[in-house]
Amino acid sequence: MKKGDKKEMKKKFMAIIALAIACVSLFAFTACGNNDSGNGNSETKEKNVTVIAREQASGTREAFDKVVTDGNGNFLNMKDANGKTVYSTTSKATLLDGTGAVLSSVASDENAIGYISLGSVDDTVKVVKVNGVAPSKATVLDGTYSIQRPFVVMTNKAVTLTPLAEDFLKFLKSSEMQAVCDADGVIFLTDEAKRANEGETPIAVGTFEKLATIPSGKIVLRGSTSMEKVIDGAVKAYAAIYGVEPGNIVDKQLQGSSVGKSEAKKDAVGNVIGLSSAAVKDEKLNSFNLCLDAVAVIVNNKNDKVDNLTIKNLYDIYTGKIVKFSEIK
Repeated sequence: MKKGDKKEMKKKFMAIIALAIACVSLFAFTACGNNDSGNGNSETKEKNVTVIAREQASGTREAFDKVVTDGNGNFLNMKDANGKTVYSTTSKATLLDGTGAVLSSVASDENAIGYISLGSVDDTVKVVKVNGVAPSKATVLDGTYSIQRPFVVMTNKAVTLTPLAEDFLKFLKSSEMQAVCDADGVIFLTDEAKRANEGETPIAVGTFEKLATIPSGKIVLRGSTSMEKVIDGAVKAYAAIYGVEPGNIVDKQLQGSSVGKSEAKKDAVGNVIGLSSAAVKDEKLNSFNLCLDAVAVIVNNKNDKVDNLTIKNLYDIYTGKIVKFSEIK
């Protein structure tokens, strides 16, 4: 090969190397420029809303679903022409079986939305206004906060209560529960008519009279997880009157309002007290409304996109029509 030819080949080779280096550099620059976690020249892509709901047995879900509507007569929970319950919550929603699970899930996910009892809200989450109204004792009582429900106590009509269950029920119906409800952020009902189901005999607020000694046995508590704080407060206050340990007089397993209803109806001993966080009207049950509670809509503390939602917004989020917080109008 001639000397000139070698020089020419060397020039071509160097040109190819230079071109290759330029291509690699351009690729790297382009990749960096398109990377969402880059140097701040591009915005992070917005993630979808994590929709968190309660399981179908939940009284909290029942109360939420029966209020949240599209404004055209469609609700998240409604009966079809055959009387069958139809649930419209998106299949992409995460269904959780307790108040604590919803609270911790929203607290740990910046894109999450959920709903829990107002009495269970703490500083790990942010409460959202609904139709411009924040949930509170005042807005529940005057009706301006629309997502609310009663806390209901139930027993079986067909059985005679044990002396212990009967005594504890008298305590729950008494003025002693005012302080318990106040401490737990729920609203003690003093209106006799509102303590009963519509059309039924009003239920007065009584005065609790302590027995000489506490009856033997245990009270079986079943039902709503939303009522855990208030029923724990009630048991503690009742036990203190008699100077006994709360754990010695109750067997508590809370798995949802529907469980509370079914266990109360199955009670053959007279020691079961069922708890529901949604209205109850059942011919097999004696029931009374202990207090009122708001269902608070919650988001993560870092969520700066949402401070207020309309009922229609909630319907669209929970049916999957709105998938990003930025889509809310």
